[in-house]
Amino acid sequence: MKKTLSVFMAVIAAAAASTFAAFAGDVELDTQKAVETDKGITFTANSKDLAASQFTSDTTVKVAYSGGDGAESPVKLVLGYWDKNDNTEFEFGSPASAEVKASEVKDGEAVFTYADITEALGDNALSSVFAIDVEADGSTVTCTGFTATNVLSSKEMAENDFRRTIRVHAKKPATSENWGQSISVGVDQFDVSTMAENSFVIAVFESDLDKDVVSAPVEFIMQSTDDTISPKAKNNTVWGKVAPVIFNNKYALFDFESMEDAYGTDDFSCVSTVYIGDTGKSPITCTDIYALDIKTIAKDEPEVSENSEAAADNNNAVETTKPADTQTPAAVTSKDNSSSDNKDDEGSNFKLIVIGIVAGVIVAAGVIFLILGKKSRETYDVNKHRYVKK
Repeated sequence: MKKTLSVFMAVIAAAAASTFAAFAGDVELDTQKAVETDKGITFTANSKDLAASQFTSDTTVKVAYSGGDGAESPVKLVLGYWDKNDNTEFEFGSPASAEVKASEVKDGEAVFTYADITEALGDNALSSVFAIDVEADGSTVTCTGFTATNVLSSKEMAENDFRRTIRVHAKKPATSENWGQSISVGVDQFDVSTMAENSFVIAVFESDLDKDVVSAPVEFIMQSTDDTISPKAKNNTVWGKVAPVIFNNKYALFDFESMEDAYGTDDFSCVSTVYIGDTGKSPITCTDIYALDIKTIAKDEPEVSENSEAAADNNNAVETTKPADTQTPAAVTSKDNSSSDNKDDEGSNFKLIVIGIVAGVIVAAGVIFLILGKKSRETYDVNKHRYVKK
């Protein structure tokens, strides 16, 4: 029975994987702002534009480039991800990176396979990746093209609750003290309504405190100035202050439940700005905000603004890219038709196909179980040459 059940589950998993692959399309990112470099980053694909969790087993990442010489690839991928292993400097992990070498090079194009990427990540999930950097690898190069083939559309991601991780980096970090705010992030940078159960926000900051600090040095603030939902709204305004559930002198983690309690509802659609502020224990300088395992919204997301509001002054704009002078954010220039707005019925067709496949497997398994059950209640009579009831 256990063996039959294992086969049954394996068939379902294979059917689901093949269904996703059948619906996958290609995503091409705009690389016009890529820079020439002989070391470091020439181009970055942020998870807001292309999430690694969109990849299927048939996905390949193709990087076109100019420059470079020799038979080896002059470019490599560097995956920025949140590492949740227990050996990091924070109880819930810390940012990390993994290099991916090209498996094929031809005619000015380096090819990276799904297997290459997952092997580099090890035990870490694709949903933990917040950026994919294209870096020079021994030669002067410029990224001229970035295409991911056979990836899921945002609509498919949303319908199947596939999560992603994003990073917001302060280009010019500001220091706050005496209950001020070090960084502010608008909804164009981080839409808090994408938070769900098992989603987390982690703030990375600098302080003058020891690692074993007893009281939280930072807080997460959710602001709305036109709220018609939260019971805590006064004159349509909410200023919800969230305390971290895990913290030290450098990191602080905020969970969904604490945000819900502070804001008064689990509907964050009216939140326009979030802040990381100090709690009067020490001056703090917030450099990064990570949102882990957030939902995907099935719609075109606004482009990152270079002039997002900052807490101290207008020089503290934030971006969702890895800090580097040569790094520029990417924008999606074309998508597979499966994510197009005029394909409203695709989700229904997709669900029907999945339901049909699973239903067929269930029926087949049921027949097998009935046959096995019937045989277990009968024995073979050698004289009558047929099965008879025991």
